[in-house]
Amino acid sequence: MSIAEAHIATASDARDVLMGREPDIFADIELPGVAAVIWNRSCDVGFQRWIDGMPPQNLPELRTVVPFHLAEAAAIAACEQVGIPSGRERDMLTGDIGALALLVAKTLKTRQVGIRLDVSDEIMCPKFHVDNVPARLLCTYRGTGTQYVPEGWDADPERIGQVARGAVALFRGGAWPGAERTGLLHRSPAPDIGAGPRLLLVIDPIG
Repeated sequence: MSIAEAHIATASDARDVLMGREPDIFADIELPGVAAVIWNRSCDVGFQRWIDGMPPQNLPELRTVVPFHLAEAAAIAACEQVGIPSGRERDMLTGDIGALALLVAKTLKTRQVGIRLDVSDEIMCPKFHVDNVPARLLCTYRGTGTQYVPEGWDADPERIGQVARGAVALFRGGAWPGAERTGLLHRSPAPDIGAGPRLLLVIDPIG
């Protein structure tokens, strides 16, 4: 830790971000000092072309709380509601949402999950913040990924990190159990001009 950082961080702050190429990186969210883990996975080119070409009115939106094993069914219903026909890419999207809900449930030892699919061409959360939840999964399927920065350094562009599109990030929230305080902030990025709406998946543990 530098002298400049010493007045911001304390021994009970969790500020570290760990990255991995496999989903088992999620288990590291419980390590001391870790505020977020990021699964940097490869994106399917065909899926990205499909989701980028989707008319804005056909992008699925969803807000629900379900047992984790019903997450995929909820995503399928959301797709059907906006007229997305069944097919390889839709199955990839809904199957991924189901798999990530299971990952959250196993990692955070919960059976219920809150699921959101947010569609927006505006900045949803423009200010750096910590969510008032134990933890939150974020995955951007379309558009630019979530930005993050250690608390107190949001005015320094060189300290701002960004989750890659399609990567999966799990951030500790303000209600994370234990004595460690979450000292890592995140926000929605500015929209890409001409790229159309952003599609963001949010999954929270419930109970």
